[in-house]
Amino acid sequence: MSIKERKKVVEKKEIIMGTFEMKRIYIKVASEYYSRENRDFTIDENNQNYLNLLCKYFSRDIEFETIHRGELRKGLLVIGNPGTGKSSSFKIIQMISKIYGLKSLWFPIVETKKVVEKFNVEKNKDSIIENYSIGTFCFDDLGSENEANNIHVWGSKEDIFIRILENRYDEFIAKNTKTFITTNLSLIQIEKRYGSRVRDRFVSMFNLIELNGTSRRF
Repeated sequence: MSIKERKKVVEKKEIIMGTFEMKRIYIKVASEYYSRENRDFTIDENNQNYLNLLCKYFSRDIEFETIHRGELRKGLLVIGNPGTGKSSSFKIIQMISKIYGLKSLWFPIVETKKVVEKFNVEKNKDSIIENYSIGTFCFDDLGSENEANNIHVWGSKEDIFIRILENRYDEFIAKNTKTFITTNLSLIQIEKRYGSRVRDRFVSMFNLIELNGTSRRF
């Protein structure tokens, strides 16, 4: 599909708000979010480009495609060092959805290690795989999870996110289901951990955005 054709599709969809308004609201909500942690919200050379792209993406700004060469139909894969604000940025979008009643911006956020913990205690393990294979999700901190205990795989351990991510690729192709991921891993590390099939599917599923800098937690 050409950029011109994609622009027509975007224009037919629900308009959330303009990018300028999204940025204004994001700064307001982010400042409140960080103040509760006794931290200041700052925009600098490390996060300025990322926040610009994030706001354009979630306001469905066609410039995300025409200028930044992204695709609004895809999800987001956010890569960066620990503590740079990857997880917080999605939590802030989630808060904007709640505060302003923007249902189209809502998505559950779940830590990948929590998914593995549920898998380990659940008797019907396939139900965990199925639950996280459908619908929009933000998987936080991909790569931090341990391999899961699975008695159905020769009593050994399994990297269940290989199955989940491959299933979500099928959902994306069939239903345009979006996935959002934050991770400290590079693409090379992702391929090493989850395999070349997952790495190859990521190209189709995601816009890759890097959040530069070092930890802002201190």
